[in-house]
Amino acid sequence: MKYIEQVKSVILLLLILLSLSLTFTIWTYSPSYDTNEPPIVDISIAEKKKIEDVIKPYRLILSQEHTINGTIKTVNIERVLNSMKSWEIQTVELHNNKVSPKQINEMINTPNRATFFYQAEVPIEIFGSIFTFADHNFPDASFNRLVVDWSDSSNGINLYFLNTVKQKVYTTSVEKVDKEGFTERIIQQSASMPVYNEIERPGRLSLYVSTIPEDTVKYTYYLEEIAPERFKNALFSNPSLVRSNPVGTSQQEYTDDTALMKVDFLYKRLNFVNPASESESAIDPADLILNSVNFVNEHNGWTDDYRYSKINATTAQQIHYQLHFLGLPVFSNDTETEIIQNWGVNQVYRYTRPYYTLNALPIKPRDVQLPSGQATYDLLTSIPELNVLSSVDEMVPGYYLSRDDNQSLLTLEPSWYYLINGSWVRVSPDLLGGGKFGLE
Repeated sequence: MKYIEQVKSVILLLLILLSLSLTFTIWTYSPSYDTNEPPIVDISIAEKKKIEDVIKPYRLILSQEHTINGTIKTVNIERVLNSMKSWEIQTVELHNNKVSPKQINEMINTPNRATFFYQAEVPIEIFGSIFTFADHNFPDASFNRLVVDWSDSSNGINLYFLNTVKQKVYTTSVEKVDKEGFTERIIQQSASMPVYNEIERPGRLSLYVSTIPEDTVKYTYYLEEIAPERFKNALFSNPSLVRSNPVGTSQQEYTDDTALMKVDFLYKRLNFVNPASESESAIDPADLILNSVNFVNEHNGWTDDYRYSKINATTAQQIHYQLHFLGLPVFSNDTETEIIQNWGVNQVYRYTRPYYTLNALPIKPRDVQLPSGQATYDLLTSIPELNVLSSVDEMVPGYYLSRDDNQSLLTLEPSWYYLINGSWVRVSPDLLGGGKFGLE
């Protein structure tokens, strides 16, 4: 009996501790509620890109006394562009409101000038986001030729923004610049660039073509597809509500009753449409470029080297990015090679693109010699039904992409292309002509 009081004290202490523990549990308890929120889905497909990664010149021409040198190699072009990144470019002003093709040719051919060629019109405002400008009040204008002129006797360098479509020229200058160092570097680089010929055409822009054959490589890849389900997760607001149904044997549809994504297995293409955002209102070209790049960046959708190639901001609100391989454009008759966007009310209305990638290691590479641009032009002039002097707008080397579905292979064959009526046409080997080239 002498320990009964001590036992009572221990029991009382335990009860007090238990009470405190229960009280703390009640105070800190937070029930879980079913919020019906969709699960978090990883929508990252490949990588993001900057504006300067998708807006690139396809050719550089260096004009000197008695000689024109040129290059289509991205590394050579970017070496010159990067040397301009340290410049502070001054105010852009209108230079000529109505310039003729002859005047444009003269501006390009004047000695001590370098000209960058762009596939599509680039708003000067967009160019201002890539380079440093002292004055950001840009004119509402665009260009597809950029001429860098160091022929002036002053210490500065002049820039000319040429728009060969609208026939306008804007100009600006760079004052605090190491002009001597820039000219020395560019002249040294021209020594490794092949000689180009200017093909003059009355009343038309000149064509600039290489004079020597180009050593190239024909590549073959195993077809590497990106699962369409990944694009479904990236493009629909709630992927868990999306239904999938086959359409025949060559297509698959995904829908959530507000948007539709159709996958075409034959052309390796998907087409996403959001009907609620359709609009016929014009959009500012600079906004269209920025919006389209940001849209693809939202799902890290740059799966290969795609470059800005075409724009229609007034009637179709449409922009194109062409697939490139080793710096050259890729075209195909049976496989999608473009990212195309149509924009509506503050968001994309239609999004068409390939769902394959060229990131795998190539197999079966084979050396191929591509004829010179001059030889190819001479061939085109011999075709009676093709009036090269008046109908061909441009000539470039590129790659022709073909598929062997039996072995899941992609082949990239170097070829010459010419631009006519807004479309690129291949000049391909004619197997029945003893190596002569024909049209395809």
